[in-house]
Amino acid sequence: MTRPFTGLAIVFILLGVVVMAGPTFGFATIAADRGVSVATADDSSAYLGLEDRSASAAIDSPAESTVVYTVTDNFGGADPTAVDASVVRITDDNSDPVTSTTLSATVQPGSEANTFDVHLACTDATSLEGSYRVLLQFVASGDGSSVDATRETAALVPVDCTAEPVVITVDEDGDVTAGGDVTVDNNVDVGGSINSGGSVTVDNNAKIGGNIVAQGDITIRNNAVSGDLIAGGNVDIRNNAEIDGDVMACGTVTVGNNAVVTGTILENQTDLPGIQC
Repeated sequence: MTRPFTGLAIVFILLGVVVMAGPTFGFATIAADRGVSVATADDSSAYLGLEDRSASAAIDSPAESTVVYTVTDNFGGADPTAVDASVVRITDDNSDPVTSTTLSATVQPGSEANTFDVHLACTDATSLEGSYRVLLQFVASGDGSSVDATRETAALVPVDCTAEPVVITVDEDGDVTAGGDVTVDNNVDVGGSINSGGSVTVDNNAKIGGNIVAQGDITIRNNAVSGDLIAGGNVDIRNNAEIDGDVMACGTVTVGNNAVVTGTILENQTDLPGIQC
């Protein structure tokens, strides 16, 4: 049998078979005699080994990443740039799916020769906290041929993508995007919309020129919002507030005395755009 694996080793270990279709890949070659199978296993001892490291993986802050798989190419020559790793699905400890894309996956050289680590990291402007299983997709293609394989972490991975809170104390002309909680201080104007991975609180006499979208709760005191309120939690509109738009929440909506909502109020929703209910 000829030298079996080079640049596509990572993908074929996940797939568990040797695939040949048409010409060889432009970035690598793979060959095997007919009728000969190649050993693969979920550890580092086979010809091509995939070691699930999710049991010891954890993301403790938005700036960190963690290794969930280590791939060993015992023939050598594999190139991590030949493989694209992406997150297909995230499920929590109740097996419920997480609807927003909050984690990214990359393939990087490992600490030892002929090994490659699959890293998970938080994405920007998102908030996620808990323990999750992650289904990954690995794709490689070239010269009209392609390989597509998936693998899910065996263990729940602790994840904390909650960002530091943002407090807006001076006027902002445009939009505000944050991964964590956002507070708009008294008498402060925001000219655009607010998109938060946490909760949003708008204090007294502040003005918001666009929509407010929050994965958590939204609290509006006696101020004006020129757009919609969309919350993954509850919405609390306090006395004398003015909302020139719709109010939609996965939780409850409370409207105080003399508060005005010009649009429709929808509470206890299960499917809102861009929101994890």
